[in-house]
Amino acid sequence: MRTAAAFAILASVFAAQAATAQTPKRGGELRAAITAETDTTDCHAGVSFTTVHHLAPHYSFLLKHDQDRFPTIKGDLAESWTVSADGRVYTFRLRDGVVFHDGTPLTAADVKASYDRIRNPPQGVNSIRRANLAPIETVETPDPRTVVFRLRAPDSAMLTEFASPWNCIYSAAKLAADPLYPAKEVMGSGPFVFASRTPGDHWAGKRFDRYFQAGMPYLDGFRLIYMTGPAIPNALQGGAIDAEFRFLTPAQRNRLVETMGNRVTVQEAPLSSAIVLAFNTEKPPFNDPRVRKALSMAIDRRGVVESMKRVTNTNMIGGFLPPGSAFAATARELEAFPGFGNSADANRAEARRLLAEAGVPNLSFKLLNRNAQDPWATLGIFVLDQWRRIGLQIEQNAVDVPTHVNLTTSGNFDVTLDSHSDYIDEPSLLLAKFLSVDRAPPPRNVARYTDRELDALYDRQRGEIDPAARRASLRALEARLFERSYYTPLFWGERLTLHSSAVKGWKALPSHFLNQSLAEVWLDR
Repeated sequence: MRTAAAFAILASVFAAQAATAQTPKRGGELRAAITAETDTTDCHAGVSFTTVHHLAPHYSFLLKHDQDRFPTIKGDLAESWTVSADGRVYTFRLRDGVVFHDGTPLTAADVKASYDRIRNPPQGVNSIRRANLAPIETVETPDPRTVVFRLRAPDSAMLTEFASPWNCIYSAAKLAADPLYPAKEVMGSGPFVFASRTPGDHWAGKRFDRYFQAGMPYLDGFRLIYMTGPAIPNALQGGAIDAEFRFLTPAQRNRLVETMGNRVTVQEAPLSSAIVLAFNTEKPPFNDPRVRKALSMAIDRRGVVESMKRVTNTNMIGGFLPPGSAFAATARELEAFPGFGNSADANRAEARRLLAEAGVPNLSFKLLNRNAQDPWATLGIFVLDQWRRIGLQIEQNAVDVPTHVNLTTSGNFDVTLDSHSDYIDEPSLLLAKFLSVDRAPPPRNVARYTDRELDALYDRQRGEIDPAARRASLRALEARLFERSYYTPLFWGERLTLHSSAVKGWKALPSHFLNQSLAEVWLDR
């Protein structure tokens, strides 16, 4: 993981940290912009930040990350936990008196049912992260407040997995009656009860008065308001919204700071997220690694990175792990990978040669993209321009986020811009996206390949406890990913989050998947 200093909030234009010394006020509705509706109300099936931002306020989790001491993990439903000396047994003691929004008690049986659903989904249930929990052999509940997870072998990522913002705890009784209930009904034990949903307009929640954290939530409720592009900074400047909890662009930040003064707070942090190109390996000619590699090599990342920094927050060059993180490739190691060498001319010459060798020198297809705000729009234009420089005239098909998820999940695309991110830069979490399609089904692995050598390399690094040995395994895994070029990284990012200075008790962490329960947020107005 990146150092604690790097993970700290890098800048706050108007001293957001002072809010921690104030006494929270109770009441008010938080209004936050969000760029798209969620395509599912089942956390276990979600892949987009939109799913987390909609659902996190309604659910509880076994563990979560501490916003004040990130990346420290703290209990949510768990009041305490122990790990056996051999690293194979995790025992959690649950809080007493937790209830679901329907008033029924939450017990160890609910935690077991939820984790069993993720790791061994029933017929019809789409569990995107079942591979993440594959190390778990059994889940036991010796009493209503104790959950015991027994692992097949020690696992370097397991505690982080228990703090996943995707592992919502569902009602075991409701799952027994209908395993698909989370896709039909929002009913958890989080700080807010689902209140209303108007497609194209808003999603709202109201305070759950029986929430297990004493005195929380402070807000009466929250409202997510759907808007995109320039409408978001305009609404923040005009007071129509209080926040945008994902990120805005450098230009938008600069404008709002200039026009709003001390009425706006800026928080900046590294972002454990990248935009990648994903190739549909079930469709010729993208089933040919030469074609995939050529399209990567045509892209001059180094030549444009400084320009990208001025217009978008996705602006750092890296491989399949975040640049600067503990296990990331060094600059020298990165230069050896296709498309990351220093000579753009040499890279493009090789790209033309590979396309000709594959028999598609004048390749034609459509690039699928999201019509969301930057960085998607900017990166789409950039990629098309780079391919024109090797003689390819490629068109773009920009669609909304739910449509993008549907098209990539069904395999109805040629090449797409895709998100490569998770809630922390733990390699086992980030790289699980690239497992074979039977272990990481779409919409996670949208490239749709089977590569058992890659699977074995992933499993090897996950079982390595020694950092040096793990790093060597990760370099071999990354080399395989670049050699086969199922995906190719474009740029990693930084997080620029802006909100009204009336919003207190919230910190921007290095992932827009984290810290979205809103339980600690309050309004000073």
